[in-house]
Amino acid sequence: MLTTLSTPIWDAQGYIELDAVATQTDGETRRRMNRVATLDGGAVVNDAGYSEADRTLEFRWEPRSLALDLLVERLVKFYPRLNVSTRTGFYETAVEAYIPSADESSLRLLVISKLSA
Repeated sequence: MLTTLSTPIWDAQGYIELDAVATQTDGETRRRMNRVATLDGGAVVNDAGYSEADRTLEFRWEPRSLALDLLVERLVKFYPRLNVSTRTGFYETAVEAYIPSADESSLRLLVISKLSA
């Protein structure tokens, strides 16, 4: 599955296409809620609704070259936020972790907002 990373400002090396493997995820869809036990043995649920910002995107791909790994690492080092395009939308994200590997590299991104409808 094709996934793109781009910088929020113009950068000649700020656009990367990744061919993510099938194990990647666009994050779970969940509501902001918690459960509090009551003295009568029941529970109260506080529901604060849904937010795209609760989503975490995880991508895994087979590194094609050292140059690709260096480009991803450069984006992670120099940009605290990246724009990401997936099959489910276009997101503004914050990079949580990048793990390069000879077999399968991975990138974990925290969604800040969804920029597409």
